[in-house]
Amino acid sequence: MSKNKLIKNTTIYALGDIIPRLIGFIALPILTQYLTPADYGIVNYVNTLNTFLLALGFLSINTYFLVFYYRCKSSEEQKKLLGNLSSFVILLNAILVALLLFFGEPLLHALGSNIDFYPYIVVAIFINFFNLFSILPSALFRVIEKPLPLTILNILRGVITFILTLVLVIYFNYTALGVLYANLIVNFIFAFIFLMMVRNHIIWNLNLTQIKKVLAFSLPLVPGSIAYYLTTISDRILIDRYLSLSDLGIYSIAATIAFILNIFSYGAYKAFEPYIFKNWGSKQFLAIFENIRNSFVYVLLIGVLCLSVFSKEFFILMTDIKFHEAYWYVPLIIIGVYSASLSMLYGTIITAKEKTKINSLISMIGATISVTLNMIFLPKYGLFTAAIVSSFAMTVMLSISIWYAKLNISHYRPIGSLLLVAVSIYILVYILKIDDILFSIALKSMALLVVIFGLSIILSINPIKMIKGFIKK
Repeated sequence: MSKNKLIKNTTIYALGDIIPRLIGFIALPILTQYLTPADYGIVNYVNTLNTFLLALGFLSINTYFLVFYYRCKSSEEQKKLLGNLSSFVILLNAILVALLLFFGEPLLHALGSNIDFYPYIVVAIFINFFNLFSILPSALFRVIEKPLPLTILNILRGVITFILTLVLVIYFNYTALGVLYANLIVNFIFAFIFLMMVRNHIIWNLNLTQIKKVLAFSLPLVPGSIAYYLTTISDRILIDRYLSLSDLGIYSIAATIAFILNIFSYGAYKAFEPYIFKNWGSKQFLAIFENIRNSFVYVLLIGVLCLSVFSKEFFILMTDIKFHEAYWYVPLIIIGVYSASLSMLYGTIITAKEKTKINSLISMIGATISVTLNMIFLPKYGLFTAAIVSSFAMTVMLSISIWYAKLNISHYRPIGSLLLVAVSIYILVYILKIDDILFSIALKSMALLVVIFGLSIILSINPIKMIKGFIKK
């Protein structure tokens, strides 16, 4: 693949991921006018559950497909591979659905959840089932280098979900169920659309001999994948157990704002990732990586600054008063988002060293820290604990990744820039108290320009040159 085509495809993939998330973010101010914190807590819990079920129900089989698709000797073998994996995944998840319908309710009670199994969790189970139909077709369009149809579908799915959600919540007053029903209906429809799109690339079959090889490859990846999701979602599950649905709603909306950073970090990382692998092992690699790292840190910290500093004004202007207190938790949560984003960069180095099991081990360590500390301190100290523990676990994972990557480069610039941002956020969010919102926004904007100028100096980044370089690409 040529450099220009690589950049083009990367941009298209990033847009397919970013635009649907931005659409969901646009819906946030509208939905908070019609949903209570408890409603929002239910929706976020279901989304959290679906993230976990998807990892459990797919067993990292999509990774096997990405690796072995081009090792097939013919087009027919490729079609049979897709058909075999798809058949197995559908069968496996049909069994998983049956088990969850029979045993899910007592399991939910055992977790101490405040959410009713019927209808909320039942709807979640079927949302997850129909969503899995998009995973392998999405992987197919990646390996055949046709990102545009996939991106168009993802954007279209996001737009339809947005419209249908507003109709069900606002017009039919379905509240939390409206959000869930919209996702269920859209996933059901798009399951058939994805199947139609791959009809010329698939031969349906079930080859158990091949499935044994698939599982031998993919099952060792599952603990690390599940552990990573546990690190990121266990706080929501334990808030539901130890606190209230309203607390879960407040925390969830704060996390929603903080995780906007993921949208930009994912796009930036996709732009950097190919160059890391391309230059791995070269004499100039350390200098190249350090420049990439500093640029990535620069982009991330500007995102951290803006999201944290203006979170209070956002909630006051864009959400109902019952959600206003959520701003307090945004800076605490976003520390973990920053650490997780930067971990992707060092995780790439570990992958380049072909030490993928280390990434899984790091995820397990993070999950253990997150679950253990939340269970100990969450009942006593409330939402503050969830925010701090999540960020602490992610920061520990980042530290281990940096240590194991063993790159002989300086870390003084990133640490100094992080300290500058941390002090600035503390002053502007928790110390500065201005009742006039417009004046507050103006003053904070000027302060941010000063801090960004300081970041540019510490990290030796020329923002104008950086933007021009991106535009040329």
